Amino acid sequence: MRVRILENGSGLLDNKPFPSVGEEVELPTGLAVSLINDKRAEAVAETAAETRETAAAAAPEKRGPGRPRKSTQGA
Repeated sequence: MRVRILENGSGLLDNKPFPSVGEEVELPTGLAVSLINDKRAEAVAETAAETRETAAAAAPEKRGPGRPRKSTQGA
């Protein structure tokens, strides 16, 4: 998974020196998700098609008005 680093870190990341802020790197999915959840990185779309798929998946489905409510009067 491709991510952009948002926060400085120290030590090693995936057995390499921790990338600098703003750098985009490819990481294993588990590690990338962990950094994203900690707000230390953000996901980066790899292609234009992936950006469209992500935007389509993020938009909630719109539902119709549904059935009218049952009347509580007269029963």
